[in-house]
Amino acid sequence: MSTAARTRFLRPVLPHDLGVEVVERKGVGHPDTLADSIAELASIRYSAYCLREFGAVLHHNLDKVAVLGGRARFGDRDGTYDRPVRVIFGGRISTSFAGRAIPVREILEDAAAEQLAAALPGFNRITWQVQHETTDSSKFAHWFAPRGLEDLPERPTAFSNDNAFLVGTAPRTTAESVALLTEAWFRRQPWAGSDIKALVIRDGHALTVTTCVPTVAGHLSSSAEFDDAVRHTVQELTTELLKRLPGPVTVVCNTRNTRTGPLSGQYFTVSGSAIDYGEDGLVGRGNARSGLITPGQQAGNEALFGKNPAYHVGKVGGWLVDEAARALAEQAGPCRIAVMWRNGDRYPEPASLDITTSGPDAAGPELVRDTLRRTDWVPDLVHGQRYLPVVLPVDELLAELDPPALP
Repeated sequence: MSTAARTRFLRPVLPHDLGVEVVERKGVGHPDTLADSIAELASIRYSAYCLREFGAVLHHNLDKVAVLGGRARFGDRDGTYDRPVRVIFGGRISTSFAGRAIPVREILEDAAAEQLAAALPGFNRITWQVQHETTDSSKFAHWFAPRGLEDLPERPTAFSNDNAFLVGTAPRTTAESVALLTEAWFRRQPWAGSDIKALVIRDGHALTVTTCVPTVAGHLSSSAEFDDAVRHTVQELTTELLKRLPGPVTVVCNTRNTRTGPLSGQYFTVSGSAIDYGEDGLVGRGNARSGLITPGQQAGNEALFGKNPAYHVGKVGGWLVDEAARALAEQAGPCRIAVMWRNGDRYPEPASLDITTSGPDAAGPELVRDTLRRTDWVPDLVHGQRYLPVVLPVDELLAELDPPALP
């Protein structure tokens, strides 16, 4: 830690202690999450290729992906695409190493296909295409066309490539777990699409969950059947939450649905997502790396999806603060760690470090500093796919809500 860095042991309000907490989740099929996940998987696949072929992750930032919605024409119970979804890859990327060409287009297109297939239950019924707008522009001649590993200056010692403020909190709050559980609970239903949005408000111990869930063509035959399926799933989720939480719980779903007529009058999809209606998605407009939108964390707005896992502060710094928060929470309970790095800072030497815990813990600052000295992030980010958006297991999320066992 440099002498200029500040270590403060403060107690502002933790997200766990807020009187009112608001949490939002955009599900894996939401257009913004599709953009995030395609960018992230493209970076993962490209990084894995580089590590396998060259022994290092080459310079790239694929965090400028757009998913432009297609168009489905709907009948009463089905729909057909007549305008494709377009995946537009932007950002900068190395296209060669030591004069050897890298199959960038194939890697990116395969990643887009893989992620769309994983996220959209109706993937096989949509049409889509890829547009490449990546560049290799740089003021450094060999930044995106390295002659060898010596053209990767971050390899000996990684350092922040920008000014950034990163926040990590742990463990998840009740509202955070419920937002993730809401998506996971509905995704278990064979009729449900993946463009699920959940908004959770906790006011004291009272919890209100508002969610929007599409149906997918081929599973339900009428609006009444859709309403019954939604109502049954809402009742099941409410019952499970009431078993585990100390206060009242209200769950509502699809508040704008019409209750008569054909399915096409409701949230009815071919793919499982609003991309059927021309809705667009962009990296960084949705969930944070936690998979949630959490204003109570007082975090910055760094979007890590598609960024270089070798050194980019938005990704490496995020991983470090998340690991630090996890380690500290295991020892001291709920915590918040906020770190600022300036351009050129080594990761163990941030410009500012603020630690907030539920109570005093003299070992906390050193535990955090030890985590900031770690250099093992690449395997977790690439091979472990740490921040690739996914639907978490229901059992895992229910366990987070279970009361602690008595000694």
